[in-house]
Amino acid sequence: MRQLIADGGLDSGDTADLAAAVQLAICDALIDRTTNAVDWFRCHHPDGTALVAAGGVAANEQLRRRLAAVAEGAGLRFVVPPPSLCTDNAAMIAWVGIERLLLGLVDDLDAAPHPRWPLDADAPRQRRAEIIKGSK
Repeated sequence: MRQLIADGGLDSGDTADLAAAVQLAICDALIDRTTNAVDWFRCHHPDGTALVAAGGVAANEQLRRRLAAVAEGAGLRFVVPPPSLCTDNAAMIAWVGIERLLLGLVDDLDAAPHPRWPLDADAPRQRRAEIIKGSK
């Protein structure tokens, strides 16, 4: 494909169509995986209330719309920061900090960083390993 583009084989319309097709394929894959994850979540955490999207992918409008539909179909709130905060990890970290502060969640900043920090710190260590490995 790169060679075809380099040789001038695609006009701007073809390039736009190709980009749209790639975006659609990526969104389809992410929605499929997210739908499966939401199904698992609803089964194992029936009191869960929200689907959260963050980071760079959350800036994509098509993906945001489709994730909102997945959340609505599962009876979950869709929580996503404004697109302007989805393009930079530092902005995302700051946004989380603001949300925690507004909830009164403060700490003394003495926590040591951990690679692969678990999303559920209360989960038993063995269970976290199972989740990471993808067992159901």
